[in-house]
Amino acid sequence: MKRRITITIFILFLLSVAVFMLFGPQIRSALSPEVRYIYPDMQDADGRFYNAIPVSAVWEGEDGGTYVWKVDRSDAFPEPAFIVTAWPIQIEAEQDGMVLVSLGALSSSDAVAVEWEAELKDGMCVKPGR
Repeated sequence: MKRRITITIFILFLLSVAVFMLFGPQIRSALSPEVRYIYPDMQDADGRFYNAIPVSAVWEGEDGGTYVWKVDRSDAFPEPAFIVTAWPIQIEAEQDGMVLVSLGALSSSDAVAVEWEAELKDGMCVKPGR
């Protein structure tokens, strides 16, 4: 009797691994929140250049710091995925609904989340939307 139970549990384990291997990417995608993102624009203000991002992209952390969600492609999973990282910034100026950030904090190739449908956490897998 014990042997049958052990074999049954082992077979169920193998089936669950097979299901995850086959459907893991679809499951992860279905469970990941969608994030809309943009790339910063370069703007000139007072003779200096800054990266401009919408005010909606900026949020305040528990430590009182100012952050954006940086969206990066990750190879940490078997399939291509996107993750968000809490990225500290310092606001230099604000004009016309845009926040100006020094060029060292963000580059023009850094995707920044501007809208998200759920609470995000550092390192969370997300679905990109544009």
